[in-house]
Amino acid sequence: AAHTHRPGLSPSGSPGQSHGLHKERKMCCVTHSPDGIVGKLVRACEIVAESAFFDRVILFCIVVSSVTLAIENPSIGDNSPTRRALDVIDIIMNAMFFLECFLKVFSKSFKVYIKSGWNRLDFLIVVTSAIDLAIQIFAPSVRLDIFKLFKILRALRPLRFVARVRKLRILASTISSAAKPVANTGVLALGVFTIFGVLFMQLLGGKMNSCSDPLIINYIDCDDLVDGVKRDWVAYPVNFDWILPAIQSVFVLATQDDWPNHMLAGIDATDTRTGPFQNKQPGLVIFYIATILLAGYLVVNIFVGVFVDCYQSAQLEMQEGQTAKVAKETLPPVFDDPPRGSFRGLVFNLVTTTNFDLFIALFIVLNVLSMAFESWKQSDFQNEFAFVTNYFFSFIFGWECIAKIYAFKSRRYFTNGWNKFDFFIVTVSFGGILIDNLGNTFPIDPTVLRILRVFRIFRILRAFRIFKAAKGLQQIIATLGGSLTSLMSLFMMLLLMFFIFSILGVSLFSNLCADGDAGAHGMRGVKCFVTPTEMQMEVTAHFKVIHWALLTLFRVATGDAWGALMDASGIAPDAREVEGITDGKWLVFTETLGYDPSALGSGDPNFLDRMSATAYIDMAKVAIFNWNASVYGMEEDADWPMPGSKPEAEAWITVFASAMPTCLTEDEMNILKADGLVDCDVGGYDGSPLYRKECFSTCGSAFSIFYYGSFFTVAAFVLLQLVIAVLMEQLNKAEDNDMEMTMLMPGAENLHRAIFLRIHRRWELNARRRIKVKRRKALQNGAAPAVQNRAAENGGSV
Repeated sequence: AAHTHRPGLSPSGSPGQSHGLHKERKMCCVTHSPDGIVGKLVRACEIVAESAFFDRVILFCIVVSSVTLAIENPSIGDNSPTRRALDVIDIIMNAMFFLECFLKVFSKSFKVYIKSGWNRLDFLIVVTSAIDLAIQIFAPSVRLDIFKLFKILRALRPLRFVARVRKLRILASTISSAAKPVANTGVLALGVFTIFGVLFMQLLGGKMNSCSDPLIINYIDCDDLVDGVKRDWVAYPVNFDWILPAIQSVFVLATQDDWPNHMLAGIDATDTRTGPFQNKQPGLVIFYIATILLAGYLVVNIFVGVFVDCYQSAQLEMQEGQTAKVAKETLPPVFDDPPRGSFRGLVFNLVTTTNFDLFIALFIVLNVLSMAFESWKQSDFQNEFAFVTNYFFSFIFGWECIAKIYAFKSRRYFTNGWNKFDFFIVTVSFGGILIDNLGNTFPIDPTVLRILRVFRIFRILRAFRIFKAAKGLQQIIATLGGSLTSLMSLFMMLLLMFFIFSILGVSLFSNLCADGDAGAHGMRGVKCFVTPTEMQMEVTAHFKVIHWALLTLFRVATGDAWGALMDASGIAPDAREVEGITDGKWLVFTETLGYDPSALGSGDPNFLDRMSATAYIDMAKVAIFNWNASVYGMEEDADWPMPGSKPEAEAWITVFASAMPTCLTEDEMNILKADGLVDCDVGGYDGSPLYRKECFSTCGSAFSIFYYGSFFTVAAFVLLQLVIAVLMEQLNKAEDNDMEMTMLMPGAENLHRAIFLRIHRRWELNARRRIKVKRRKALQNGAAPAVQNRAAENGGSV
């Protein structure tokens, strides 16, 4: 017994000296004691890392970092103040994120820190951001494809919001729990797409080609430049030439994006060496429709159904601890009814009847119909009709409001949300009438009067009173209200995903040419001369700035011609003629130039070796130089960059496009910029400062297929479908269980909510009556009990 002691105490009996505290702790590869200097530093780091203030500071840094990512766009010059400010902020934010990572690793040990999935995400972002920052500082001129990856990974920084917002974290965990069954379904979908892709390869492989000149049918006639027209044998964007584009094409058909035109293109296909002929293979309609039915309707909806089912199952598991709040949140206050036989009691009996509700509902419907009678450039009769009906319905709804306030008393009246809405509409309606009359009676500044007449717009809110007239519409509103929490989480996740993909889009596709870019001032439009119009991004759908990127992604999520955007974003340079210029191109070049530069002596500065590996670059330089010489100073011409008064300008642009077809690589851009034949700087033309800007390729990215495919799958097939699933779940609950009649109270197996509310109302009213009786007896006996101070009087709730 002399050698025993209580746990947590040393043998001497002093607290705080337990064997557990003497246990040494390992931090990374260093073993330290908690009582040493290192141990105290670890404890200090742990306190700082886990403090609420530090967490709010990091959250603020995440917001600032996300804002800087949103500001990034190609129009920011390399030496502009905006660029310098963004670089400084980026350094500060990276330092803060590194400090957070260091404190957590130092206090927990790297092994413990890296076990958390959210910490692994933070660590990846911190490491890649540090590498990207080091490259910018120490090797800014080094350009490798692997370095671009670190810039792209910066778009993941907003994901750190998920780890710090509880609802988003729960939603992310719920979605991730469905990963395994969804992955199995995804493999099934990929297998079906592959089968259909192979089938279409056998039927249409290599046949969906045509000449860029619609007058040419045969492949052998579609070559080089003829009469200034550039001819290329091109494949239809949705083709089945080999397995990867075949699977991609089946996926596009499954999403039903512009499927009639894709089907007609397949029907018109003829052979590998001939162009399309109308209705050549009408039997292919069966295969296209079968693909849409099986791949589009069946497989895709199986994928969506599995995901939604897993999501709902996970949601049910997390809702078990939330039912205890129902009684407290839904228990309404109890009010005394007015005395029977009194005038207020008569008004109360009138406004609480079903006939009165139907009477008001009739006027609501008539009011909606009268507002629908209005139109642009109304006749005098319409103006007079609108004037009379506005006064009439304002009078009806005003008296309804007054009658209910008198019958219910103000406290009881404003407890109901619909009554608040009615009062607001009535107040705004009379305010609009007052403003109209003041404007006609007293001289008021027209600008002020127009601002005040904005109140008239609120009259349209009367139409929303139709929801009050129909219980079915009220059920829909109740459904929206009941699912608001889940919907807000889904919308937040959807918005975050849109933001991340828009940043990725700006990083990947901001260099692409959009419709109208070729008409930029001076030499700035040269880089887009070679890109065909049909392969350019649309002027209303591109990724040059964050807000247009968001709108473009919204268009993709709705499935509106997103396949065309994917094709434009994946544009690749056509093969360069490194073994010499073909006869047709060289003939057009020499005819436009006026002489044959290959016939000159090698010592002549205008000599051009047609068969050299760089002949296409030299031809492009000559074309741009002569184009610039012919149109110099004509930027204000309506037909710029090919003014009608200078027909040779169009010819030189055609020669340039034939030398470097489709798009310009980064090396080609730098070669042209070194000779002053392309300008990538920003500003300077509209009075704004001129800033230097490096030139980048105008070609797309092979990543575009994965980018658009993953975004469309997540946005259209997952998150938007989850929104529908949440609403449908609430509607089904409302239909299957009359919410007011069959919903059970928490902890009760047989007590329904409606019965409980009646019991509660009867109990409280009886309690009030007993209090009043006791108070009356006490007053008769001359006493003043304390109960009279707690009694609810004049219809007040307890």
